[in-house]
Amino acid sequence: MKHGYFGRKLGRNKDERRRLFMILTRSLIGAGRVRTTLAKAKAIQASVDKLITKAKSGRSGSLNKISGELSDVTAYKKLLEMAKSRFGGRTSGYTRIVKLGTRLGDASEMVFLEFVDAAPVMEKAVPKAPKAAKGAKTVQEAEVVTEAEAAKTEKKVKPVKSPKSAK
Repeated sequence: MKHGYFGRKLGRNKDERRRLFMILTRSLIGAGRVRTTLAKAKAIQASVDKLITKAKSGRSGSLNKISGELSDVTAYKKLLEMAKSRFGGRTSGYTRIVKLGTRLGDASEMVFLEFVDAAPVMEKAVPKAPKAAKGAKTVQEAEVVTEAEAAKTEKKVKPVKSPKSAK
């Protein structure tokens, strides 16, 4: 019988299990994706979704619970930022499990636990056009001038004698 049994034990006692869930949650928030076993992913998926919902509400009691569960300032700040920006229009279902196959060592099912929406892409800086060299009127002339300067400054390398060949 399973009287008084709730959740997944994962072969750990209460403190080890709580610490494992905390580490996996912080890793997911920090990286946006975690590679783990299916059982561990299913165990923390609901708690991560609840943390995001609490962060979206923004109430002081909810924020205190989040900081207690994460116990990491950087993960806490990142979660609050993501809850408002990335998940503002979503009401639930913030994470997904992507199956990868079995692990070779023990044949356990490996998965990626990741956030549903992709991380916002930072805009890349547009490379500027190269400036013309002194004395050149166009960029093409500048390339010819720089190649000629490189050829002039190029030194001839003398072959180095190895100690064995000196004998």
